[in-house]
Amino acid sequence: MNNLIELKLATKEEAKCLHRLQVEAFMPLYEKYQDEKTSPAKESLERIVEKITEENSDFYFIIFNGEKIGGVRVRWHQRKTVYEHVNWIAPIFIIPKFQNKGIASKVIEQLFYNYPNTIEWRLDTIKQETGLCHLYEKCGFIRVGDDTVVNENMTLINYVRNCIRVRRFREEDADEVSRLIVRNFLEVNSKDYGIAAMEELAKVYDSGKVLNIASYAHMYVFEWNGMIIGTGSISSFWGSETESILLTVFVLPEFHGKGIGRKIIHTLEQDPFYIRATRVEIPASITAAEFYRKFGYDYKNGVMELDEEQHYRLEKFKKAGQ
Repeated sequence: MNNLIELKLATKEEAKCLHRLQVEAFMPLYEKYQDEKTSPAKESLERIVEKITEENSDFYFIIFNGEKIGGVRVRWHQRKTVYEHVNWIAPIFIIPKFQNKGIASKVIEQLFYNYPNTIEWRLDTIKQETGLCHLYEKCGFIRVGDDTVVNENMTLINYVRNCIRVRRFREEDADEVSRLIVRNFLEVNSKDYGIAAMEELAKVYDSGKVLNIASYAHMYVFEWNGMIIGTGSISSFWGSETESILLTVFVLPEFHGKGIGRKIIHTLEQDPFYIRATRVEIPASITAAEFYRKFGYDYKNGVMELDEEQHYRLEKFKKAGQ
């Protein structure tokens, strides 16, 4: 017999059934952790109705061989542009009788298929529930951010699955990467440096300039739906074997705030130029300095001042191989 898993949008009239399943699924965790304020087992029927009818979410029944056995909700912030596709899974649940049968991972795979334009998936779970953590990691999620302590027994952790394809730069990417960088100069950096200065800089960053950087640096591109939406490079710092430098870290303006920049830094920090280095430097624009500081980079020699190119020089010290 085939085990058929389906997702069916819940209606307001079906809220009682969905509520009953949610309480049954989460009650064992509530009894274990006594998380009165955060447990879905303590959520009211009225709140379930609100979630079903909210514009910025879809709440599904999980159906297994024709039987309703749980639910999953996908939510998002109100999308102002076509590119704002960051989705949260909150919550996903299956009643105990049907747990540990591989159903949840298949449901998550189905969500990936149903929402193909998603840039990033997010969720949180209980740190102490190693089985749940393993499930999400198996589905491609990675742990990010700070933990949230609910009580002395329970901590919530955040997971993210980024849907961006990463690959090394190819010569035929030069024009597209150039346009991406120039757009940042004109639309973003001009707010700090003025449009005239950025128009002059934009003239320099043609495809030839991009190809020149790629000739000595390891340049990466980040694609979504076949479009390059980000780029970043890392190189030896003036030929040093122990120092490296991050260059040309840019994201298309309409994709700012979607986790792409974080993915670029994470990628560059896995590159051989980064791994072998004991010191890594970044020439940061005024716009980007605080972003880099979130990743452990700080002002070079502890001095916050702009250099002759109007960059802040940031650096990070580390052990080689890390």
